Amino acid sequence: MPLFRRNRPPEAVTAVPIEPGDRRLAWAVTTDGEPVVATARGLLLPGRERLAWGRVERAGWQRPRLVVVEVAEIEGTGPTVAVELAQEGDLPDVVHTRVTGSVAWSSHAKLQPAGGVRVVGRRSPGLEVLDWQLVFDQGTDPDDPVIRAQAQAILEGARRTIG
Repeated sequence: MPLFRRNRPPEAVTAVPIEPGDRRLAWAVTTDGEPVVATARGLLLPGRERLAWGRVERAGWQRPRLVVVEVAEIEGTGPTVAVELAQEGDLPDVVHTRVTGSVAWSSHAKLQPAGGVRVVGRRSPGLEVLDWQLVFDQGTDPDDPVIRAQAQAILEGARRTIG
């Protein structure tokens, strides 16, 4: 008898298709029996396409609930998915590690006459260059041409400095 036994994923998890070259890192099943799978490239949530790690603004875990917020132009306004997990295993830790690990650089800047923007450079698996994002503070109008021009200048400065 082997000393170590690896838990095999349940059939609901193995039935979830993953892209060629990707691999499952952690999984769980919701209280409704739906699979949630963390892969090297992203998070597979019930009823949704794969959400790349660089598209997750934040994820929170308070047993038994995992809450995932997608990146949007205004901070905290992206689509939010909440799932209740029957048994979480390593999934919350892997999600946290992958989301925070995708952020290579982040800086917040005040804008004039008011508001602010966070410039985020995120890593994408298999890519050398960073994916740059502008995330405006709540109450900041990203459609204001003066605000947008300042944010773009800050972004361009980060690209020249960081890469």
